[in-house]
Amino acid sequence: MQQNICYPCLKPQAQHFFNDAQQAIAATLDFRQHLYAIAQNKKLRSEAVEDQSYPNEVIVLRPKQTQAPALLLLGGMGPLAGLGAFEVACQMFQNSREIVLFQACSLPNRTTAIQQKTQIGASQEPDLVIMLAIAIREAMQYICSSVEAVELIVLCNGAHYFLPEVMQQLLLNYSKIFFRLRWISLIDITIQHLQQRNFCQPLILCTTATRLGCVYSRPLQKVGIVYLEPNDELQSILMQSIYQGVKTSDYNFACKVGEHFFVELLKLHPTVDCIIAGCSEIPYLLEWLKTHSSKQVKRFLSKLEIIDPVTLTLKSRLKSLQHLRTVSH
Repeated sequence: MQQNICYPCLKPQAQHFFNDAQQAIAATLDFRQHLYAIAQNKKLRSEAVEDQSYPNEVIVLRPKQTQAPALLLLGGMGPLAGLGAFEVACQMFQNSREIVLFQACSLPNRTTAIQQKTQIGASQEPDLVIMLAIAIREAMQYICSSVEAVELIVLCNGAHYFLPEVMQQLLLNYSKIFFRLRWISLIDITIQHLQQRNFCQPLILCTTATRLGCVYSRPLQKVGIVYLEPNDELQSILMQSIYQGVKTSDYNFACKVGEHFFVELLKLHPTVDCIIAGCSEIPYLLEWLKTHSSKQVKRFLSKLEIIDPVTLTLKSRLKSLQHLRTVSH
């Protein structure tokens, strides 16, 4: 495993520490403005804005006293979604646990890696797997909790395609870290939710990486849930709204393209019973469209349950911790 080449680019350029959840939540506004400024500067120079355009950063909530295992959020894919997950986690758990967000923005593009593997046989997968393992190792250095277990949530849905091999890399090379981690899967939690709610025709909205990797479609097939996906043309439009809209903090572009996407989608799939937001940027797009789109699109989105795997997973962890506290008392 050649670590020397990849490891330096995963060092965080900035570190932010808070000992109170409300302070951390308040600071997220400044962090968002920082991301927006980076995107605007790139655009002014006519440069493409990608995840890799943003710096690796670490944001840590480290309360003085905690009652729950530390929570490690691996973000940066993209950074706005990572920041949003950190804010939601702080709101839910408050000062009950240490929360570390590691924004690993320099990780290679997941869509490109999976496309190369599935379409032409070559792949960046080995490099991406190695870098994901190194990112987790780097992030673990910021965990100070005395509780041995650390819950890990990888916030990028597409990255879940690589997690079995990442686990293997950690087991082989960083076994102490591997055995300390509790892997929390966005995919597993989402499938369980669909089964509990008896949804039978979800619409999967995700990146091309998640789609080609069958990150959601394969587990859904295994449990017998029939799902819908956009056709190739609509998938291309959706990717524009994600990569050129949400990831670049371009609200107007995201809404314009997103509106077009749903108008065309409704011609093909007028009836679905829920939406799986299988990309961490999708919830932002959908929330924007609920207030900035046609009546037809607003009506369609308002009547459906939109399943955000990240928020759903954080809620499931909160319920589990509350249950454990109830049992222990």
